[in-house]
Amino acid sequence: MIFIYKELIKKYIFLLQPQDIINYAKKENVDLSNDETMIIYKFIKKHYNELLNKDTKSFSILKEALSPKLYEKILSLYNYYKNYL
Repeated sequence: MIFIYKELIKKYIFLLQPQDIINYAKKENVDLSNDETMIIYKFIKKHYNELLNKDTKSFSILKEALSPKLYEKILSLYNYYKNYL
């Protein structure tokens, strides 16, 4: 079953748009600047496969590029959702 989830996520990544990130952030009560949105968007597009395999080394890129508060929120969300992978 986990394999199916990963495949569905991979297919969705190709359809992902910056507006999807903005919409999700609003749902989580997080305000993003345009720069932050694009950093997160590019990060997901480039590193999604690593994240699906629970390899978090690439998170260091986000840690350097985002505010500590936003980075912690993203890390928290990832840790919550990785249990479904």
